[in-house]
Amino acid sequence: MSDRNALRIADGALIVSPRGMDRVWGFRSRIVVPLPSIAGVRVERHPSRLPTGWRGPGLDAFGKLSGTFHPRGERHYWNYSGRGDALVVDVSGGDPFDRLLLSVADAEASCAWLAEAVGRAR
Repeated sequence: MSDRNALRIADGALIVSPRGMDRVWGFRSRIVVPLPSIAGVRVERHPSRLPTGWRGPGLDAFGKLSGTFHPRGERHYWNYSGRGDALVVDVSGGDPFDRLLLSVADAEASCAWLAEAVGRAR
């Protein structure tokens, strides 16, 4: 799995920083989500099977999804590349997105780490 996003927690928030050209293609240098706003975290084994809806703005080419996508009236941020698992972060209230779908080096470990941080924040 490609490590397309750097994740960290600071000041009670998850900070997602896309790496390299993903900042340009996805029109985002970082996304900040308060930990209490995170409704759930999971690993998606088959992200390519999920509906993306219409794209805008962003990139959808050659297995690379980077940017804002709008399935079923929601607003999702994808920064996913290649094959393999994706980290999925559900956000209550839709601020800044309803869902984040991210390529990370180890989706299972990232999921456990983030779930623990969210649990401590509650």
